Amino acid sequence: MWKRTIIKNYTAESPKISGFSSRSGRLNKELTGNCLNPQVSNNLFIHLNSTTLMVLPMEPEFTKEELLNLQEKKFKHTIELAFKTKLYSKKFKEAGLTQADIKNTEDLIKIPFSSKQDIVKDYKAAIADYDDLSVFHTTSGTSGTPTVVGYTNNDVEVQTTNEARNLQTAGFKKGDIVIQTASYGMFFAGLCFHEALRRFGAVVVPAGKQATSRQQADIIRFYRPTGVIGIAQFMLKWATLYEEMFGEDPRESSLNRGYALGEPVSEDKRKRIEKIWDIDLRIGYGLTEAGSGGECEEKHGVHWPEDLSLVEVIDPETDERVAEGERGEMVYTTISRTGTLAIRYRSRDSSYMVPGSCSCGRITRKVMPPEFRLDSLVKIKGTLTSPFAIDSAIFSYEGVRDYLVVVSEDASGLDRIDVFIDSNSLTPSQIESLSDRFGGKVWFNPSSVKLVEKDSIPVIGRKGKKLIDLRAEGDYGDELKTFLEKYGESSE
Repeated sequence: MWKRTIIKNYTAESPKISGFSSRSGRLNKELTGNCLNPQVSNNLFIHLNSTTLMVLPMEPEFTKEELLNLQEKKFKHTIELAFKTKLYSKKFKEAGLTQADIKNTEDLIKIPFSSKQDIVKDYKAAIADYDDLSVFHTTSGTSGTPTVVGYTNNDVEVQTTNEARNLQTAGFKKGDIVIQTASYGMFFAGLCFHEALRRFGAVVVPAGKQATSRQQADIIRFYRPTGVIGIAQFMLKWATLYEEMFGEDPRESSLNRGYALGEPVSEDKRKRIEKIWDIDLRIGYGLTEAGSGGECEEKHGVHWPEDLSLVEVIDPETDERVAEGERGEMVYTTISRTGTLAIRYRSRDSSYMVPGSCSCGRITRKVMPPEFRLDSLVKIKGTLTSPFAIDSAIFSYEGVRDYLVVVSEDASGLDRIDVFIDSNSLTPSQIESLSDRFGGKVWFNPSSVKLVEKDSIPVIGRKGKKLIDLRAEGDYGDELKTFLEKYGESSE
């Protein structure tokens, strides 16, 4: 017979529970692997032993002072772990640092940076507690080789609770039926969102990545979900197919909210999705290596879990910290993980911390979802640009369903930019406008802008890549080759 101890608001003054850091939501290996499906919204059920079941809050409530104290305590423990790893012990030694030199978070600036390349070189070197490893995941590989990240039992619980917080911050709640379309497999998002939804009592439709968008549209209609998690541009495509397949207005579907992840989302694209589905769309941002955050009702930056991960913003050229609100490279330090540690980890994400407090009342600071990664910038006709800038420019035109931009070299070796648009409402004057520096929003002219047949644009990669640079990689598969044979320069 279970004895249930329900503590809805665990505080520093609450009875001490072995393995739980007060108000942090952090679970150590003594507690992990024993999570049960929650019965109470906003609380996490943990099996402590054979006779006790305890409910812990998934979004701890703390004051700013309590948060800072908690960060100091966790940071100190993380540094102790880091000195035991092959990667960080070597970095500390090369920098002439001993454990006594790193007393608190103010000393973070003394620590050398780490990077994706460090972990790719030897993924085991950054793991602190190898004996307690539970699962390996990889990054999505957005900008190159995927990074292997090891999660201990502790880390699985920490990240699952982190995502549960994010989804609740974004308005998801107990009783919601949510179609979860992030991929299941080596990338952590699918499994993590799946368990996070169950954690606060939502019902999961584990769609994952289906073979076709038509299957996703069919799942939405069949299960009548109230929410959807997925990549923004796919949400647009599903809406078009939903209307085509069932003869129904997507706005009349069961969906009322969405959570977009995996790519930068411009405000024009967000508004388009919200309008076509009649939903409230929030954005999530995160890294497999460091954690994640979700948008609240303000829709201006994601609340970063500062009790789980520290944030810095640096000038990528000088490596110096920049002021709050100033754009730079995001740098993260995990303080709640025991598997792969990220210590002053350079994300290559370009963004900034949102200044001031949030109207929602949360005290955690907000990170603006990055518009691009520093290593994703592409030089076209001598000008550096980002896929986000092109995406924002194209989706500023009403009626665009989908698009593809292909960069190649012409016979003389000059850059050629072909833009393919899926739309049934673009006028000749709008096409002419796009041909002039994408409506004046990008610093170069496309070589051509063409309308293509509905749903003819191929999905390139897991996230549906929209900017294809054939100068860097000539082969993107048969589907793109067939498309370009039909619509490309050679078809003219």
